[in-house]
Amino acid sequence: MCFYFMRLYLSGGGNGEKSAELDRKFASAIGKSKPLLYIPIAMDENRHSYPECFQWLSKTFNPLGIDKIEMWTEKDLRERAEAELERFSGVYVGGGNTFYLLKELKDSGFLPKLERLIKRNVPYYGGSAGAIICAKTIIPSMASDSNDVGLKNFEAMHFVRDYDLWCHYEPEDTAKIQEFKEKYPLDLIALPENTGLFVTEKAIEVVGPGSAYLSNKKMKEVKPGQKI
Repeated sequence: MCFYFMRLYLSGGGNGEKSAELDRKFASAIGKSKPLLYIPIAMDENRHSYPECFQWLSKTFNPLGIDKIEMWTEKDLRERAEAELERFSGVYVGGGNTFYLLKELKDSGFLPKLERLIKRNVPYYGGSAGAIICAKTIIPSMASDSNDVGLKNFEAMHFVRDYDLWCHYEPEDTAKIQEFKEKYPLDLIALPENTGLFVTEKAIEVVGPGSAYLSNKKMKEVKPGQKI
């Protein structure tokens, strides 16, 4: 039995156009008087700097009425007091390398703070890597990310029942997923880039326009608006 409330908005990845429906749903859930907390640390700064990531997020959410956004990076996660999280209307954790993200959240001591924030029903948005860390483990990231940080424990926040998430799913990934499951017998939800999940303590709902897919012997389609 669950004794807390939560609202998770988990994106399969991609640009703002593909996640527009999930973005709107998240924006409508957070208050406008407090800032949104943005954590971009999964992104490799050799690809996109944190200021570039901030600019991208602002362009995505400013038109939706979210004008106050504050960014925390690695230094903030280690040094900021947990009480400061009360200042925020919601939290957005962006995509990049899932292994680096989870290791940094654990090593900094921020992961349990984030879990407590989510359990206080503060809206959480996870894009790609930020979505995967909400699942049972991050093992599916082995198929796409390099574990250069040497992370040993792949257990994540475990908020999506007993499912793991496969983001950026495309039909040609199906064979790869079946091979992957022979080695790692996981219950997977595969999310294309135009698909998201709205997860509460009671339900997992698919947010379109794309469908989600459950990896059984065949990929079972779950259409937008349907629950898993």
